[in-house]
Amino acid sequence: MDAFLQSQIPLILALQKLAALTAPMELFSFLGSEDFFLILLPLVYLCIDSGVGARLAFVLLFSNSLNWTLKLAFHLPRPYWFDSRVQALAAETSYGIPSGHAQNATSIWFFLASAISRHPEPRPEHGRRGSAAKSKGAWIVAVALVGLISFSRLYLGVHFPMDVIGGWLLGGLFLAAFFWLEPKAVQWLDKIGFGGQVAAATAVAVLVAVIGLITRGLVAGSPDPADWAEFAAGARTLDGLFTSAGSIFGTGVGLAMANRWAKFSAGGPLGKRAARFVVGLVGVLIFWAGLRVIFPREPETVALVFRFVRYGLATWWAIFLAPWLFLKVNLATARS
Repeated sequence: MDAFLQSQIPLILALQKLAALTAPMELFSFLGSEDFFLILLPLVYLCIDSGVGARLAFVLLFSNSLNWTLKLAFHLPRPYWFDSRVQALAAETSYGIPSGHAQNATSIWFFLASAISRHPEPRPEHGRRGSAAKSKGAWIVAVALVGLISFSRLYLGVHFPMDVIGGWLLGGLFLAAFFWLEPKAVQWLDKIGFGGQVAAATAVAVLVAVIGLITRGLVAGSPDPADWAEFAAGARTLDGLFTSAGSIFGTGVGLAMANRWAKFSAGGPLGKRAARFVVGLVGVLIFWAGLRVIFPREPETVALVFRFVRYGLATWWAIFLAPWLFLKVNLATARS
């Protein structure tokens, strides 16, 4: 394995000689980060299309859960951990393969391109030709973003080419599985009612956390090599999986409640959409950043429970409480 990893280092070193690319590569890397998705998800759900936004949230959360689990299972290094010649133009504490940026970008941007292709909403005067052009444009943008986000991770020295390729493959396979399973899951959830939906969200969230604990236990007997163990000191934490677990719980419970008490339309005047986005995002940030300041960070068990709660509240706010509030103050209209 060391020889295979070493064979990929020359490409990364060659890319890092292009010093002028640092700023744009940092920007494209941001487009695949948690911080960016905290902005994107409320924007789509609250201001563009709530149905697409809800599905987008599950695509991201389940893809992210899979990625963190596999990172832990493979526990392989990042380039700058492995070879000191590689500049650490970004810092990461998790393991390398598969690339979360490449996997999530593939899942997220291809999902959005697919959603636009299915519901292009052309202007009447443009007809089918306008719909086809919009669909084609969405896919071109999606492919470009996936490529640039993935390329940025190579340039920044945080991923080997095999990490990125693995991320693409997993992202594509995951999205195909999502498209196949989602209609079946929706039908089943409709049948089990509100109580069953809350129970299902709870069960799935707990399952994600348990899988993380089991995976960590399975790799406990395989310590990291001494030459990069210092970089990987925090790589076996379960922060990422409990982030996803809490968010899955908040999103699932929030959707069950929203379908009962906060059915809203994400359309309307631009001013109201902008107001919903600002209020929604501020609420997310209060739970996400504000509670992080006051919640304990150790011992690990306590910190993980509070992390679950923090992300659960942030997503519950965005999915249910904010729309409920918008309906009360006439920032949104009800839908049947």
